[in-house]
Amino acid sequence: MNKNVEMLQLQVTQDGDTAIIVRRSFRHPPTRVWRAMTDPALIPKWMASMDTMTRCEMDLRPGGSFHYEWGGSPENSFYFSGPILAVDAPHHMTHVEYFNGDTASGTTITTDLEARGTGTRMTIVMRYADAEAREEAIRNGMTDGFDEVYDKLEALLTKA
Repeated sequence: MNKNVEMLQLQVTQDGDTAIIVRRSFRHPPTRVWRAMTDPALIPKWMASMDTMTRCEMDLRPGGSFHYEWGGSPENSFYFSGPILAVDAPHHMTHVEYFNGDTASGTTITTDLEARGTGTRMTIVMRYADAEAREEAIRNGMTDGFDEVYDKLEALLTKA
């Protein structure tokens, strides 16, 4: 297999009882990947699969927050929102993600972007409250569609 293609392949693994780790490389430097991952004008262009993103807000600072919402119809609408805990642009962000405003069991998401040659290696760690919460997220499809959205991100970066 072509090594460049292999590096772009998504890797999703479980770690311990509560974490899911997502890894993928991009052909572009961390500053470009970071911008596409944090700019509300760019996020809807890649972070969508079957449903269109209808709202995208991000106050990218510790103590800030984000809100991403999708919905093709009232019965299919959903959103993720939560506080931003840490930011070290263009390499690190930690935030808490609440599904549809349910603050009872937030998922802590840590995103790291590491320069690799002229590209970037992304590592996302999604840490759930407990093993049951992680299994429910997997069962409900929270890990589905990563290939599609990160392929869209790579395509967006390539066009820009």
